Amino acid sequence: GMSMTEFQFIYWWEWGHRQWARFLGVVWAVGFLGLLATRSVPTGWTGRLVLLGALGGLQGLAGWWMVHSGLAPGMFDVASYRLAIHLGLAFVILALMAWYILTLGRSEADLIAARRDGDRKIYGMSTGLLHLSLVQILIGALVAGIDAGRSYTDWPMMGGQFLPPTMWDLEPFVRNFFENAGTVQFIHRMTGYLLLLFAIGLWMASRRSSRNATKRAVDWTMLMVLVQMAIGIVTVLNAAPWTWAILHQFGAVVLITLILRARFLARYPLPQSVRGA
Repeated sequence: GMSMTEFQFIYWWEWGHRQWARFLGVVWAVGFLGLLATRSVPTGWTGRLVLLGALGGLQGLAGWWMVHSGLAPGMFDVASYRLAIHLGLAFVILALMAWYILTLGRSEADLIAARRDGDRKIYGMSTGLLHLSLVQILIGALVAGIDAGRSYTDWPMMGGQFLPPTMWDLEPFVRNFFENAGTVQFIHRMTGYLLLLFAIGLWMASRRSSRNATKRAVDWTMLMVLVQMAIGIVTVLNAAPWTWAILHQFGAVVLITLILRARFLARYPLPQSVRGA
């Protein structure tokens, strides 16, 4: 039932996505080889930069693997779990780049000195929040892969009740966790609530920190968790239009970056005077 105009719209999204991915590979290769040629790679960083390029190549293979699943007989969409792996790899690459940028922004001597004053509790809790957020992103990819955001468009209930009425309808049972729209959306919602509670715990723990920059970083993280949750609710209430869905995905990018910044500052706090400046 697809018209030529609809096909052309999808084609240009797909074509543009592939060309942009190839361009990213060229940017990495030119930058890396340029640093090698000018002997500008910081000591100990060659392997880390190679890792970024290798993950980029793996991401391309994962993209092909994902698209190939949609070409199988009887398939009208790509496999949702392959979409989740493709998106998950993208966020791993993003997280590594963000951490590298934060690390390279300060001298090695500064980092060694700062680590002695790090806040282990905030660092550990922000690490946990980071991992839980990555799990939530993978679940969100499953939601997107089967259009689960368009199945139950009420909140806080689902179909007028706490548990969606068709939650365990598929056989075998395990299919419900990947292919049942009600089940997948329910898990995404519950993980979101758990993430909110975890973020509140981190924020409360940060109140006892003497490092103002670390506390502000956690403040921004807490604010973004609330914003991201609000965007998710609006997305569901509007039956997941692509504009809100993309905004929700972009919110995940911002959130992961802010969590990493809070985690970095907990491990390597900025110098602070007695007055707190």
